[in-house]
Amino acid sequence: MARISVLIPTYNERDNISTLIDEIFNNISRFPYDVHIVVIDDNSSDGTGQIVAKIAKNNDQVHLLSRPGKYGLGSAYIHGFRWSESNLSPHIFVQMDADFSHLPRYLTTLIKNALSGYDVVIGSRYIEGGGSVSWSLHRKIISMGANSITRLIVKIREKDATSGFRALSRRAVHTLLNFDLNSKGYAYQIESLFLYSRLGLSIKEIPILFFERRKGATKLSILDILNFIYLVLIMNVSKSKAIKQFNDI
Repeated sequence: MARISVLIPTYNERDNISTLIDEIFNNISRFPYDVHIVVIDDNSSDGTGQIVAKIAKNNDQVHLLSRPGKYGLGSAYIHGFRWSESNLSPHIFVQMDADFSHLPRYLTTLIKNALSGYDVVIGSRYIEGGGSVSWSLHRKIISMGANSITRLIVKIREKDATSGFRALSRRAVHTLLNFDLNSKGYAYQIESLFLYSRLGLSIKEIPILFFERRKGATKLSILDILNFIYLVLIMNVSKSKAIKQFNDI
């Protein structure tokens, strides 16, 4: 039975997290997977961590990693990968948001494709069959602009390089953890995909519909956007260093 670690970073998601956990299990329960949900909470002030801790007390397939500060999305995933490797030894790792922008109904398709041999499976808004629902024009411009800049400057071929809804093989996670990433926040999605692509891992995009969050406020800040632009500009400069580092492992 394949073991799956679903990683969910949280910061003030009390209105979504318990329902999301229920929906994940409801969508995957009919498949022969040993599913574990790992919530990485960055010291939420709204009680998100306490809600997850209560669920975990009664469900040994739910795990809470509590961090003492707000350290960023990318940092949360790296923390979750390392903990999952040490404590769960998953066959597949899944990244997803806590706000229902990533619908649990797509999980099985992501997982099946990863189990079929792909190292990185991306839930994509920008291939045929994908899209965004209930997004403002402002959000669409930011997202499409970020992906266009990434393809132009970094030469990533994937259409949705900023998507955080991904299934990753053990090989992909082991590879990623051998590197010290520059980004601790949202730009992690670009930097990690850059490494996967440059190091020859197999990547596939599957279409998803991406929804505006159900409840709560977006966490994307101006600083995150500036960090993203900075990272994209320096990434090609560090390409040869990254490849050399990988070859030396």
